Amino acid sequence: MAALFMGACGTKAADPNVKVITPQEFRTKLANDSCAYLLDVRKPDEFADGHLKGAHQLNWLDTDSFKQGAKSLDKTKTIYLYCRSGRRSNEAARYLTTQGYNVVDMEGGILAWEKNGYPITTATEPQDND
Repeated sequence: MAALFMGACGTKAADPNVKVITPQEFRTKLANDSCAYLLDVRKPDEFADGHLKGAHQLNWLDTDSFKQGAKSLDKTKTIYLYCRSGRRSNEAARYLTTQGYNVVDMEGGILAWEKNGYPITTATEPQDND
């Protein structure tokens, strides 16, 4: 019974409304989507340590700030989400889906992105490239 409980704790329920894709697919879709909005849902210090070029940042762990910031997102754009390992971005993706946003979540987060040899930046480029 303990093994059953431990197995259940390590898994997250799949939400059919949230599309979770590999870093390879994420990179391709992001590059080919003229209506993409890239969103890093990690904490500001994590973002400063390195992020995907062109990403905007809203901290999922600061619930009130995240929900307030999410209200200003454009519902006509696809929101591409990532975090460190995929857990926070999946939670944020589920929330945003309930709010009517079209979202794509990157499996494995920025750790998987870097494992594939894809670049990150620490540059403080303008956050709003609309």
